[in-house]
Amino acid sequence: MTREMVVVGCGVMAEPYLAAADELGLRIGVVETESRLEVLRESHPCVADGESVPAVLAAQDEAWMAPTHRLVGRMATDGVIAFTEPHVLATAVVQHRNGLPGPGLDAAVVSRNKALQRFEFDRAGLGQPRFRYATALNEVSDWVADNLPVVVKPLSMYGSTGVERIDDWTGWQEAVQRRGNEAELLVEECVEAPEYSWEALVREGEVLLSNLTRKETTGPPYYVETLHEVAHGEVNPALQVSADQLGREVLAVLGMRTGLCCLEFRARTSTDLVIMEVMVRMPGDHLTEVFSRAAGIDLFKTHIQLALGDEPDLRSCSYFSDSTAYRPVKQAASLFLVAEHSGRFRSECLEKLADVPGVVRNGIRMHDGAQVQAATSSADRLGYAILETSDRTELRTSIELARVKSASSVESVTDPTRDP
Repeated sequence: MTREMVVVGCGVMAEPYLAAADELGLRIGVVETESRLEVLRESHPCVADGESVPAVLAAQDEAWMAPTHRLVGRMATDGVIAFTEPHVLATAVVQHRNGLPGPGLDAAVVSRNKALQRFEFDRAGLGQPRFRYATALNEVSDWVADNLPVVVKPLSMYGSTGVERIDDWTGWQEAVQRRGNEAELLVEECVEAPEYSWEALVREGEVLLSNLTRKETTGPPYYVETLHEVAHGEVNPALQVSADQLGREVLAVLGMRTGLCCLEFRARTSTDLVIMEVMVRMPGDHLTEVFSRAAGIDLFKTHIQLALGDEPDLRSCSYFSDSTAYRPVKQAASLFLVAEHSGRFRSECLEKLADVPGVVRNGIRMHDGAQVQAATSSADRLGYAILETSDRTELRTSIELARVKSASSVESVTDPTRDP
């Protein structure tokens, strides 16, 4: 009998789930916007059913609940997978109610709210920034005066949206005025240290496979992510050990059961790690793909196997001794290009990324001639490149060459409303 699975949300980065489902012979139901559903039905034969979400509501967690319930109820559903943040709660609820494998309802709820994460990790005594929860920014001004610089974050946004560093009292007063209508924000100590993430494949609370990713971001005040270089534990084994330990502690606090997860942190030293946030779904920014390339396995397929309650196929993985971290078979990274200044976007510069040694795939996110600005969130990034090489020196050379080739992709214009 053909098994059936529901995918809640299916952007471009989730399409490898559908390719893996084809390979596994599954019938897939997809919850998506009507236009996206139409595209997926035409391009993926495994998509057998679907429910739509109004496009204007697609960023809201609540919009996914009813259509997910309808689709799971209509199909003989053996497993459910969430794509990104607005899909996590609806997925966790139907997993819970139908006895299907998943991260767990409690883990999903905490993961969707940065303040809940801070309260839970504080209760457990885990390393994280000092913080205050504010229903309005002016409520925490006294605390901020003694703790500048600080970072302001919305509770449930993602992709750096709404994240802002504030360095001085004048900047704080301006932010209080500018963001005075925003309810419920997190204000926390600004931690000055390199940023990393820890990704893991988890079954019933046990870590089966882990990865350490080195990150690069734009500077303050917005910290938009521009690079994810996986398998960094090979370069810094001590940090891998600390990340594995912290990751297991975080999963225990969350009550995380089964699935993919991603923990972001900053590291003052290889043993002094500070939690930024945790997600209980596939990591974004093509990280699942580059993790797969480096590890030599299909993580989309193994995640599906976990969601179906099957044994994941990790036979091709080679592990470091006494570790859940893998020995990479390739070096891989995802690189994102951003504008350094406002101007007009020239797409042909990013098209040339395909000629860079090590670039296996690239994409453009803006149309030619678009007015662009220095990035304030992930939505402002111009394009991306997926890189894969045989060694790390090659990888970093390719990254720098790709950045050089894309440097002229934004043309300054004196009057942005005037055609050149």
